[in-house]
Formats: sequence, C-alpha cells, structure tokens
Amino acid sequence: MDMPVWILPVVLVAIAVAAPRYGVDSRLPAPGELAAPRSRHLVRDDVVALLRAARQAVRAHRPRA
Repeated sequence: MDMPVWILPVVLVAIAVAAPRYGVDSRLPAPGELAAPRSRHLVRDDVVALLRAARQAVRAHRPRA
C-alpha cells in the first residue's frame, strides 16, 4: 500500500499549527529569565468541542418528521 505524497506535508503542517496551542515550545528561556506560563488547552477539550459541533450540524440537517 503506497502512501500519497501529500500526507506527510499535511501532517507536519498540522503539528506545526497545533504545537503552540498545547504549550509546546522548543525555545529555551534566556539565562535568569523565567519560562513563559503554559496554556491550559487540552486535546480532550478540543475533541469534545468538535464532536459537539458535529452533533449540532447533524441535528440541523436532519429532516423533521
């Protein structure tokens, strides 16, 4: 099974976009400087919000009897 060529760039871009949201920062603070506070975003919260939006979209497009 061959993987399409576009999969790797899409995955890498998704990681680059999501990394700052979840507090991933590879930069080290300057000597004597405190590290920046981390964000409180959780993947679980984003998945729950995505599922909630999908459920509302399905309800909105469901034919009423």
